[in-house]
Amino acid sequence: MTTTFTMAGLGDALIRLFFRGPSGTEIGGTADGVFMFIFWWSVVLFVGLMGLMFWFMVKYRRRPGRIGPRSVSHNTALELFWTIVPTIFLVFMFFYGFWGYADAIVAPAESLLLDVRGQQWSWMVTYPNGAITGKVMSTPTGGGEAYDPARDNPQAAIKNLGAKSIPLIVVPVNTPVQLRMISSDVIHAFWVPDFRIKFDVMPNRYTNVWFEATEDQIGDHWVFCAEYCGQDHSEMAAVLRVVPMAQYREVVEDKWGPKSLPPVEYGRVLYNSKCFTCHSVNGDKNTGPTWLNLYGNEHEYTDGKKRLADDNHIRESILTPGAAIRLGFPNQMTTFAGSLGEHEISSIIAYMKTLSDKGGPAAAPPAGAPAAAPGGTTGGGQ
Repeated sequence: MTTTFTMAGLGDALIRLFFRGPSGTEIGGTADGVFMFIFWWSVVLFVGLMGLMFWFMVKYRRRPGRIGPRSVSHNTALELFWTIVPTIFLVFMFFYGFWGYADAIVAPAESLLLDVRGQQWSWMVTYPNGAITGKVMSTPTGGGEAYDPARDNPQAAIKNLGAKSIPLIVVPVNTPVQLRMISSDVIHAFWVPDFRIKFDVMPNRYTNVWFEATEDQIGDHWVFCAEYCGQDHSEMAAVLRVVPMAQYREVVEDKWGPKSLPPVEYGRVLYNSKCFTCHSVNGDKNTGPTWLNLYGNEHEYTDGKKRLADDNHIRESILTPGAAIRLGFPNQMTTFAGSLGEHEISSIIAYMKTLSDKGGPAAAPPAGAPAAAPGGTTGGGQ
């Protein structure tokens, strides 16, 4: 059996070595091309310069009994050559990368627009119909696995990356998807290695990037934060799942759509996408107070006063978190004014009532939620 060596075959092997496989998006293919151009140009320069240096070391080495020649002080032609020729390649490298960057941020007019919000330490995606990312039910399996309704119930989650559950982002195949991204706190970076997408996510301004996954990319792909953002940076991950359009509609419109969920269930979805990184629902102390037995109980605050955690107080804490700070917790919660509407806030309150012993008779815990401890006041909300 004879194996034919080709530069294309070598290039494919290097792509698999560096990136685990070829990109499934056009934007990613451009990024691979830029990378490989820089790689081979660097190889040529390194081999050429090291070869010349070794040859000069041998040819012009000092020999016993021979006076060393006087160094040449100036050679205009040589200096122009080693300045202009590399500059030409650098200019081409710049425009090659810039054209790819421009293509990555200018999305087609028919793109599906998803709003991505980064926050310490999770990703939250809002779909055009108001649906919000659920939580992944199993670890990513790579391309080729279809959506499984039994596995992908957006109302449930398991721990499968370090100590945290991670969001599940569902996108349709063969459809341009534009990500409009912003941060609630510090600088993050939305990174999908399989798609060669890495874009900064900053507070107080939007950044945009788009991609279109091919059918070869149906299945799961890791999403990471590529900008160090604090204590749990290494666990700020998500799973981007590429599915056929029919399954995308089934998940996003039928299962995740806020209109299809009762307030308590929608409130739990919001908790799983926005609040779980800082607030527990089982009594454990976290960055912020636990939600277990929050509602309807009094709690102490840093100004020495006690406050009843009723509907108005919780709403104020969501929209103006610095107005009243729970004793024992820092003033570091970001406001959700502008990102949560009244329907979302009322749904969160409805879910919090199911976690409290004073939530009222209508606050029946949803399936899978922890039962409130009887008679306890183990925490609350900021």
